[in-house]
Amino acid sequence: MRRAQASIELLALLGVALGLTILVAIAARSDAGGVRQHLIDSIPGHRAERRDDRWALRSDPYGAVIRRYVPTLVLERDRYGEDAAVPVDVGVCRRPWCAALGTGRPAAFTHVVRRPGTTYVEYWFYYPDSKTLHAPIPQLQGYHRDDWEGLIVRLPDGGQPGARLTAHQGLVGTQPGWLGAPGWQALGPHPIVYRAAGSHANGFFPAGLDAPLDRWNGELGRVGWSDFQLIAADTAPALRFRYDPAASPPWLKELWVNPEATGTGRSAR
Repeated sequence: MRRAQASIELLALLGVALGLTILVAIAARSDAGGVRQHLIDSIPGHRAERRDDRWALRSDPYGAVIRRYVPTLVLERDRYGEDAAVPVDVGVCRRPWCAALGTGRPAAFTHVVRRPGTTYVEYWFYYPDSKTLHAPIPQLQGYHRDDWEGLIVRLPDGGQPGARLTAHQGLVGTQPGWLGAPGWQALGPHPIVYRAAGSHANGFFPAGLDAPLDRWNGELGRVGWSDFQLIAADTAPALRFRYDPAASPPWLKELWVNPEATGTGRSAR
């Protein structure tokens, strides 16, 4: 009796396995890619790999590309001695004192966007606060808590790499009154990026990141590309922090989903 029951159960299992094999074979011959993927995903033990920023950092091809274009950051000396900040992990530091050069560990949040024929790698730098101008009236200083600045790298398949930088709530060269060449600039591995004191605006040249009369005040120090701690940018929203309205975090910017966007404002989605 037990042998008969075992035989029936074995036949049932073989039938299920045969049925799944036939369905997968039929789906593979059809154009219904979604049906095929659904059938594959329904097989016990199968889990589709989520290709997010964490996956990109861990993967051999994307991880190598991300690390290839991490910049060296040159910090401008603040003529008033008020700003010595390096970009830091927002989950660890949100105060200027813990982001000071030599105190906070430099960090870059990385985000990968893939479009047909082009890969984009975004590096986002968090600073605890920002002050655009040294004016006697606080309302004229452009001060706000939280500051996100970025380097957007464009890598066309088989083409010349290019990059853009953020500065003064926009992209370098696109804001009236600010210096710097607009558009995508050619770049090689580990580009040198200059960071303005106070505002933390970025530029590929010292003259390309400040207001016309606010000249480069010399070098405070450097953050070498190998000094950066790389963090998957899509892990930061889970912290559920509130940010200053004047400083939209990267995942709310249009650039997050559209690296070709012409501004750093919030996405309409």
